[in-house]
Amino acid sequence: MYNQQEEQISQPQKNSDIKLISMWLQQIPPIQQYSHLYIAQMFLKFVKKPLEKVTSADVIAFANVRSVRSHSPQSNQEKRIKTINSLLKFGQQTGVLPTTKKTLSSNTTNFKKLVSSQDKIKNYYTTRKVQKKPLNWSKLFNLQLASSILIIFILFIAISQLFRQVSGDVNGDQNKSVTSVVMPDIDPTKNWAYPVNVPRVRAFLDTIAVTEGTTGPKGYYRQYTGSHFSSFEDHPRELKCADSNSKELCSDAAGRYQFLSTSWDRFAPVVKAKNFSPTYQDLVAIELIRDKNALKDIEEGRIEEAFKKLHMVWPSFGETETDVERIMLKLVGTYEQKLALYQVKSQK
Repeated sequence: MYNQQEEQISQPQKNSDIKLISMWLQQIPPIQQYSHLYIAQMFLKFVKKPLEKVTSADVIAFANVRSVRSHSPQSNQEKRIKTINSLLKFGQQTGVLPTTKKTLSSNTTNFKKLVSSQDKIKNYYTTRKVQKKPLNWSKLFNLQLASSILIIFILFIAISQLFRQVSGDVNGDQNKSVTSVVMPDIDPTKNWAYPVNVPRVRAFLDTIAVTEGTTGPKGYYRQYTGSHFSSFEDHPRELKCADSNSKELCSDAAGRYQFLSTSWDRFAPVVKAKNFSPTYQDLVAIELIRDKNALKDIEEGRIEEAFKKLHMVWPSFGETETDVERIMLKLVGTYEQKLALYQVKSQK
């Protein structure tokens, strides 16, 4: 489900915190992983206690004390709060941290109110005099010109990609070898077959496989790095590593829906899974969807809402709601193509 990065952390801390940070990094884009890991390391070194005992006051104090090194204290405070909040929320969602723990808003106004209300937190802001220098209008003009050209180039690339995506959805038949992978037949006489046999649900599960790169018969055997395990006796629980952008990324994600072992252990008992076979992989994936209150949206055709609710479970939908909106056309196009396959099959 996610990529995972392991870095050596200098100060002693609980293994559970290290594992949580490693799993959390899996959902962070590779280009941002180093900065997120650095902030997490500095935070643990600053608070000197397990994440499960961290309070809002700890987060505020950390944001203040680290900001003295920054040219833009306010933006760095917000970045650190947002990063630590992301880590704490992920811990709550995976069940590692208690769900009663509150996180802070990165909103500037709310942050200032919280700082003023904490009697035990010192204000670590420092002031410094900056020598004013006359503006170099020639350099400023050249900088603005270069920035304008860069923005135009980025917009051109973005528009070109959008047209290619739209073209790919319109000419779906040309890509059928990639997206048209039908799930194995499941016995509809068994109670647990519902809602797996519902066309909309099956089409959505297929869409997950497309975005996770696990289409095809061997998708249920797939592990992170593209390797395959050999037995469905249990989640393989093998940490696989690969180099990406000069960094080693590791994860134990496995199966058609790239379950982390922690997610599998949490939801497999709900469906009374006896093994890691395709049938139970499908059912556990549905429980993950149900847990985010998105199953009814899928069954009633509110597909876009489902994608938005599930991007934290499958970041291949987009890391944020903004990212989901950006690729929504492609996501919906893939889903509708899969749904059409099941509708045609049901009419035969």
